[in-house]
Amino acid sequence: MLEILPLLVFTTFGGIAAGAYVMNAFGLIAGSYEAKSSSDEDGRAWLFPLVCIALLGVGLVGTLMHLGQPLRFINGMMHPSSMISQESYWAIAFGVVMVVDLALSKVKGSSFAAVRVIGAIAACGLMVVTGLAYQACAFIPAWSGVITIPLFIVGDLAVGAGLCLVFAKSEGLVRALHVGNIAVSFGWVAVVFGYAIHLVGIGADVALVAAGAVIGPVAAAVVSALALKGALADKPASWAVLACSAIGVLLVRGAFFAIGIL
Repeated sequence: MLEILPLLVFTTFGGIAAGAYVMNAFGLIAGSYEAKSSSDEDGRAWLFPLVCIALLGVGLVGTLMHLGQPLRFINGMMHPSSMISQESYWAIAFGVVMVVDLALSKVKGSSFAAVRVIGAIAACGLMVVTGLAYQACAFIPAWSGVITIPLFIVGDLAVGAGLCLVFAKSEGLVRALHVGNIAVSFGWVAVVFGYAIHLVGIGADVALVAAGAVIGPVAAAVVSALALKGALADKPASWAVLACSAIGVLLVRGAFFAIGIL
């Protein structure tokens, strides 16, 4: 079990930060608020990038745990064509943008839409190469299917929506993120179902994956639907979406790594 922990830490914690930046940019593009983060109203626009930096940092610690020593991490970056190098480059680029976002938000007291969008682009790059890195492992049947790529991307977006909701304060932003979460949840269910079919095809157990689908996207979508109808208060609903999404992703990815390694 310890063999899969570093991989789970990196892909989950780094993925939450990446997904959150993309969903944050979705809020900007949707026009639900103007060039400000969801925490700007109380003068703490810097808190969102700070939390995401911390999450990515924890994820990178997971990478070091997996490689065993820092020198292997540095050596991995010396081969641009390798997927490990690609992950490193995109993670560094994403981290740099978040640091810039943190500094500007701290000084100005509000976020810059352009910086958040650039961060979202870097986050998309990180999510895509992460999926590609595992999909490229042709010798591991549980990973080599094309479904592996959206399995990481859509899962990250699902948890990212939950994190953005926790920071959201304006009513328009909260509603936009709940709608976005429902849409992402439908996509996440479809992807998990596709991955389950892939596992059945190679004779693997799908029980943990099925549990992740129910606890994750299904439950998160129900919570968002209830929140949009006014049946749940905003803050409890936001935390519930984050919890459901995070648990769902952990279960699905736990199964993903366990089937491939153990």
